Amino acid sequence: MRATPEDTPEHAARLAVLLKAVSHFTTLLSDIDIHSLVASYEHEARKKVLSAFYVAHAILVKYNVEGTPKFATPSLLAEALSGRASVFALFGGQGINEVYFDELQTLFDTYRPFVEPFLISTVDQVLQPLASTSQDTSFYEHGLNVISWLTGVTPRPPVAYFASVPVSFPLIGLTQFTQYLVAARVSGLSPAELSARFSGASGHSQGLVTAIAISSSKDDASFLENANKALKWLFFAGLRGQQLFPVLALEPSVVQDSIEGGEGQPTPMLSVNGLLLKDLQPHISKTNKYLPDNSQMGVSLHNGPRTFIVTGPPRSLYGLVTNLRKIRAPNGSDQSKVEFSKRKPVFSARFLVVGVPFHSQYLRDATDKVINEDLNGEELWTSEGLQIPVYHTEDGKLNNAFSCSSTQLCSLFRLRPPST
Repeated sequence: MRATPEDTPEHAARLAVLLKAVSHFTTLLSDIDIHSLVASYEHEARKKVLSAFYVAHAILVKYNVEGTPKFATPSLLAEALSGRASVFALFGGQGINEVYFDELQTLFDTYRPFVEPFLISTVDQVLQPLASTSQDTSFYEHGLNVISWLTGVTPRPPVAYFASVPVSFPLIGLTQFTQYLVAARVSGLSPAELSARFSGASGHSQGLVTAIAISSSKDDASFLENANKALKWLFFAGLRGQQLFPVLALEPSVVQDSIEGGEGQPTPMLSVNGLLLKDLQPHISKTNKYLPDNSQMGVSLHNGPRTFIVTGPPRSLYGLVTNLRKIRAPNGSDQSKVEFSKRKPVFSARFLVVGVPFHSQYLRDATDKVINEDLNGEELWTSEGLQIPVYHTEDGKLNNAFSCSSTQLCSLFRLRPPST
């Protein structure tokens, strides 16, 4: 029988040289983490060094080479396990619609041995089948073949496609799971071992789904299972939201005026930073008086004492913006010589790059569709299944006072009625 390449002396010699190189390099890293070492490098150089190191290590693991160095667990995580430090996991929402795929590409290029099997599994088992069988295929004209885009087999779709809610909802979740998986592997831990170091988890908007899935994972198999369930949930939530609130074109003059005014292209969600709620609310109420019931808007998210998200139809929010311009201090203006009581407030208003009015009454009907039609009433998670506490996005309550059922998750996307 002819020897396979793995059985030849040449192959064994190569592995021996590779082991020597990786072991020597690991010794040099005894006092500094490799990510700290390359932090000052240019982006491409940093990516190449990290990729080469982790690919070499993955090859040694693949062939079960004796003496392969283990990754050191960061001191912070070791302290967290002993109770001398507290670490929390927090996952974001739809604020990165236009750039998240670049992050996923970097993760794939740099840590490919760790993430490729996971990505292939989730894409093949969940994303591709859901996109190809969706009754509303107009949202998925380029499909969801993430692996083909990451490997360059097919060209990336345009940024507008990635930014669309039916696509960005599940793919932002996929990026978060990938980032979490990388954090675990480079720390020498499994996903469940990493979460055991956390004192709790939470998420903003759709990030809460990722937090619950990770908190429910007991081992590698359940991590993949929960990621698949979360991506399924996110797929249908994004799809139903866009179906119930289709993107409508505004007059070019309105769009141009909003862009030139610094607010960006009008969308259903407007971020206002710098105003107290008591100063913002009267302008919302005044604008709502001139709008029909199906065009009302209101504050849907309190992201800080002076940071709010106002949600409603883009045309309505544009009307609010034009009113707010009248009271806002011009950009770069010097009011130091103006009597304090007569100074105009300094704040900003900016449309979020999102095509659906989440956290508003406009998505009320989406809840029933996701729960009853898409999930067939199945509860994907229960609070009893959580391995670590999950904190409620709105009030910070622990999971013993917060149901993490599909019903509760859906309701988070339509929390408040419009403020009048």
